Amino acid sequence: WLKFPSVGTRHYHPELTMVMPTCWSDLHIAAAKMKSTHLKTLLQDQVRNDSMYVKFGGMTLDYCREKVDRDTMTKLFALADSMGMHEKKHKMFSGERINETENRPVLHVALRSPRDAVINVDGKNVVP
Repeated sequence: WLKFPSVGTRHYHPELTMVMPTCWSDLHIAAAKMKSTHLKTLLQDQVRNDSMYVKFGGMTLDYCREKVDRDTMTKLFALADSMGMHEKKHKMFSGERINETENRPVLHVALRSPRDAVINVDGKNVVP
């Protein structure tokens, strides 16, 4: 078990301890800064607000009402990259066994996939 200051108790994970000194601590510092910043103050910065919109595939994500700024998001993305998030996402969507505790795939993505999608597990399409 590892105890992160004001984050809580987490399971020990070797990948996390490798990135903790840089990416995690940088993000933790940014989070502390955001905690002491009022959302009303953040919403007064139109450049920040405009940067908190993501449009893709006919969908718009607006996270300007979250207590983050570009620096916080940059640090969050750096942590995700350092943990191999893109590769893990690919494994999740391809039906690989990424649930290490139960040695099985995580199939909730199959429940939300279009009916014509193919996610194979042990040679069988598991999309309902």
